[in-house]
Amino acid sequence: MAFHVKHQPDIEDYVKLWGRWENSDSQVSLEDCLAFWQFIGMHWNLFDEKLLSKHVQKLPVLIGGSVSLICKQDIFIPDDLLLEDLFDKSLFVWYPTKSTPSLSRSKHTQIYTSLGVRNISEAVKKHEASNSISTGSDDGAKLESSANVITEGLIRIILAFLANPCLDISAEERHKMVESLLDLTIIEADEPMNMEYRLELSGGRLLEAKATHMFRWEKNEARLFMLRTDGLQGMVESIKYATYLSDTISQGLLHERADLVESLAELIKFGCLLNFELAAVEFLLKNKNLQVFAEDEEFLMLHFSTK
Repeated sequence: MAFHVKHQPDIEDYVKLWGRWENSDSQVSLEDCLAFWQFIGMHWNLFDEKLLSKHVQKLPVLIGGSVSLICKQDIFIPDDLLLEDLFDKSLFVWYPTKSTPSLSRSKHTQIYTSLGVRNISEAVKKHEASNSISTGSDDGAKLESSANVITEGLIRIILAFLANPCLDISAEERHKMVESLLDLTIIEADEPMNMEYRLELSGGRLLEAKATHMFRWEKNEARLFMLRTDGLQGMVESIKYATYLSDTISQGLLHERADLVESLAELIKFGCLLNFELAAVEFLLKNKNLQVFAEDEEFLMLHFSTK
C-alpha cells in the first residue's frame, strides 16, 4: 500500500491522508510529500477545488531539510526573489527541487493559489523606516543640477512609454507627469534610505524586515534623495543603482496605474545601464516598438535646448 492506504488509492483517499498528516505532529518525508503533490498535479482537473481547499488547511514548508506542515494563512508563494531573501525561508511553501511532467512549478503555484496561499508581493506592506533623513528635512547636500540624474535619455524613455496608444495617455497628461521629475531638487544623502517590509500573519502576528535603498522620492516636497556614491564600482553596484532608480521613478509616476509600474521600471533600468546615451536609447525604444511623437519632441526641445 502507498502511504498506508489501499493499493489503488483514489482522490478521496489522498485527501484523507493529508488530513491525517495535518493532525499528526510528525514531519512528512520529502519522498512522501513529492509523491502526494505529483498525484494532485496529475489528477488536478478531476479535483473539486473548493472541497480540497476546505480539507487542506496546512501546506508544506522546508525547515532544516525536512518538510513541516504549516497553516496556509501563514505561508506565502515566493513570487518576488528580493522579498524572499528578506524573510525566513520557513515562510514560503515548499516546491520540489526539479519540476516533473505532472507537476511543473507553474501548476504547483496554481494549486497553491487555489488553496488560498498568497503571493509574498501582494501580502507584504512597505513603510519608510525612520533613519537619518526625516520627511520634510533637507538633510544632505543639494546638487547644483539634476541633469546627471534626470537626463534627456531618461525623459525620452518615459515619454515614449507613456505615448503608447494602448495606454491612451494624452500629450498634456504625460508632459505633466514628467515635469514632476524635471522640477525635482536632488539631494545627496550620506546614509541609505531604509524601507520596512511587514507581513501580517494569523492571530494578528506581525513580521518585519528591513532593506536599504539608494533613492527616495518625496513628491509633495518635489525632492529626490539619493545615496551619495564615489562612482559606481563594478556591475553589481551599477545594476543596484539602475534597479533602485527605475523602481523609485516608475512607482512615483504611476502610483495610480500599478499595472504599468513593472514594465516602465524594466525599460528605465535598461536605459540606465546604457547611461541613457541618446543613440542607444533610440535603438532601445525602436526595439520595443515605442516612439517619441512630435509633440513630445517639442517638449524635449524646450527642456533640453542643448540637444
